[in-house]
Amino acid sequence: MFLLNKARPFILASLFGVFGVVGCQSTATTSTLQTDKNEDINHLISAGSAKPLASPTGLPINSELLERFDWQLVSAVSNTYDEKGELTRKPLGNFYHPDHPISASFESWPDNQYAFFSSGCNDSRAPYFLLNDNTFKVGTIISTVMGCGETGNRIESALFDLMRDSSSQLTLSLQLSQSIPSTADNQTDMPRYNLLQTMATGETLVWQNEAKKIP
Repeated sequence: MFLLNKARPFILASLFGVFGVVGCQSTATTSTLQTDKNEDINHLISAGSAKPLASPTGLPINSELLERFDWQLVSAVSNTYDEKGELTRKPLGNFYHPDHPISASFESWPDNQYAFFSSGCNDSRAPYFLLNDNTFKVGTIISTVMGCGETGNRIESALFDLMRDSSSQLTLSLQLSQSIPSTADNQTDMPRYNLLQTMATGETLVWQNEAKKIP
């Protein structure tokens, strides 16, 4: 899991200062991250006539719940239909590499709410908005620019490309009850959730919560 501690704004500021001459890696756009929340909302939410929000399904979701945990990606598949209308599901191979686990976390800063995505190499952040119907909007991703090797770079690019400027629908459910082995590192007594993310582009991802690591 990746985490940025409460000093993350200063760490990222330093990293961006060092690499400013080089510029962001190819997975991040060169546009300046918007910090004004109203501008972000206008950028992320399509303009047009107001439409009634659909009633969300599953358990209630809010930013406080997302920020309470770290989230580990446990499943990622594409969904396509053939000419007969039959569904074909294929695993997104880039997201199952044992050396590059995909994780996410969320934080509220004074200027905005941010989502942080990682495949075990660079730190990244993007503004996010969670609407009342559980529509999840992610803005422009910016990240540090360490080299991650051929495999790491490919996986990280796939992750950032999927999440950048994306829209998806979130559905929260409880995992099946299961006992925690006495030898497990995480003995925290907490609800265990499955967070289903259905991308507007057709992919479905399943995240599971973990106790938030404290540096």
